[in-house]
Amino acid sequence: MSRLRVVVAEFGARDADGAHVVARQLRDAGVEVVHAGGLTAAEHVVAVALQEDADAVVVGGRVAEVAALLAAEDADDVRAIAYDDALTWADTAHG
Repeated sequence: MSRLRVVVAEFGARDADGAHVVARQLRDAGVEVVHAGGLTAAEHVVAVALQEDADAVVVGGRVAEVAALLAAEDADDVRAIAYDDALTWADTAHG
């Protein structure tokens, strides 16, 4: 199985600490992490995920909005995941 590739992004400065923590935890678990930094629009997060051919997008909030935008782009195979659920998802996806 290939290595998981995840985009981690935060909406605003208040999510930055959480993004750094979850990115480090995912890297330590063997996941390839693309840290998109602070983005203001969910559309930007989705664009990065599509450009990076990510398996998932991990965000601190607005998960439903990101998921809907991914679905609108026919990217149903890319999961939108909250920070708190990222490690559980990675463990499950690794199989």
